[in-house]
Amino acid sequence: MLTKVIKFKKNNFSFYVIYLYNSEPELIFNEIKKKINHSPIFFKNMSVIINIYYIKNEINWKKVYNAIIATGINIIGVSGCNNKNIIKNINSTGLPILFTNNKNNKKINNIDINNQKNNTNNIVPKSIIKIIKEKSSLSSNKNINFNKSKIIFNPIRSGQQIYAYNSDLIIINNVSTGAELIADGNIHVYGFMRGKALSGANGDKNCQIFCNQLFAEMLSIAGEYLLQDQIPNKFLGKSSRIYLKNKVLTIKLCN
Repeated sequence: MLTKVIKFKKNNFSFYVIYLYNSEPELIFNEIKKKINHSPIFFKNMSVIINIYYIKNEINWKKVYNAIIATGINIIGVSGCNNKNIIKNINSTGLPILFTNNKNNKKINNIDINNQKNNTNNIVPKSIIKIIKEKSSLSSNKNINFNKSKIIFNPIRSGQQIYAYNSDLIIINNVSTGAELIADGNIHVYGFMRGKALSGANGDKNCQIFCNQLFAEMLSIAGEYLLQDQIPNKFLGKSSRIYLKNKVLTIKLCN
């Protein structure tokens, strides 16, 4: 009897996309390193897609590629490219070209062309890069409200990573050891907190972490962190609030 060796199956994955607005390798390297330094644990071994749609001038892809991987970021593909010569250079580094569906491409192209006619200064923002988490379809969702808290009712199991982009993260359940909670805003856990909690991932030092029962592997706010063995025993299993005071993580009981 033959046994199955492989199986092709379609799956959806979430990943981060780095949008480049400048083709200078040194500037790209410095900008990525700056973001990594804000939250090194969050970016550790991260795999991303590079989008070069906004690069209107020539790009030395090999130098840009080397600059990005030198930061420790792993590149899994490139999107936003229609230039045959650049595609050839990208393929020479062993990376695939990823395309969005035609419908989304038309929407993006129309928006950018209209902006260019009205005000060319609106096309290229001041920042060199922008990092956004997207679905594997590469489609944009205009209905996302980045000011609304992300609320999850399911338990967060070991190996899961939850990221609340530009918002608070609220977990109304338990968080297992080996799970990661990441938020640009505050983190609230109404249950056992046994995993890692990284608040203020975008560098906001005013963010806080609230745990109903604190057993965290690690707590971090804007890059400052405490490991489990650094958390005083009097806070373990207790309802706690974690915040930054004079650049030092401080824990207080909530009751």
